[in-house]
Amino acid sequence: MTRPLLSAPGHAFVWATVSAVAFAASSAAAKFLGEKLPAAELTFFRAAFGAVFLIGVWRFVADLGKLRDPWGHVTRCGLGIVSLYSFMYAVTAIPLALASLLFITRVLLLPVTAQMMLGERSGPLVWGAVIIGFVGAAIPFVPALAVPEQRWGVVAALLASVSSAGSQTAVRRLTATNSAGLIVLVYATVSLAATAPVAMANWVVPPAPDWVLLAALGLFALGAQFAAAKAFSMASVGFLAPFDFLTVPVAAALGFLLFGEIPTGFDLAGGVLVLAAVVAVTRGRGFRSPRS
Repeated sequence: MTRPLLSAPGHAFVWATVSAVAFAASSAAAKFLGEKLPAAELTFFRAAFGAVFLIGVWRFVADLGKLRDPWGHVTRCGLGIVSLYSFMYAVTAIPLALASLLFITRVLLLPVTAQMMLGERSGPLVWGAVIIGFVGAAIPFVPALAVPEQRWGVVAALLASVSSAGSQTAVRRLTATNSAGLIVLVYATVSLAATAPVAMANWVVPPAPDWVLLAALGLFALGAQFAAAKAFSMASVGFLAPFDFLTVPVAAALGFLLFGEIPTGFDLAGGVLVLAAVVAVTRGRGFRSPRS
């Protein structure tokens, strides 16, 4: 018998890395398109392309009969849609690096949501790291609030962080009884139905050249969701959380290369504290199940 090249944690690491890079790429596409299209319409297109792609994958559709834990899906979809709207608005209103940095604070909320929804307990080290992380997030957060055109974008990024933490934890719960493909299918379908009415209220016909970017927005987002679901099916929330911070440097690089955005000293100082706290939250003793 040949041994697999990667263990389950190794496979989870690969899927988590793919998810982080794909998410950053989708955010960059949204920021570029945000100069031409309303945020609500971008939210719809992100959901729509994922749903259209999945409709063509008959195996996932056939899995609908295996749906388990419907209330878990309701929680995941509701929080995911709030996060989706909020983050799409944030990336169009504030620098990509700042939006990603504030959004990554969702990892610091995972000890709370994991305890509430999964029964996973955290020790004093985790809570100390959470406090340090939010201090770090406040360093770029406070100056950004002083800029009127960035104020609502900052609030939206924080709302996206809170709702995403709950949504991610719900995904972890769902992977115990549902396949990764089924979880993505349900979310794609529900988010499409939820975003269409809002988008239609202020519809702008996209220019023909932008359809390629719209497809990239949706397909990269779909890839990020699927890769995250695969990762969560192979490892715990605590093990996977540090890989989320890969989105911050990737987003900062894309922001610089594509939009000429240069992180401020506040962004860098806050980013160091946030990322250090994320690592501390999720190292070794970061998350413990009630049975450990």
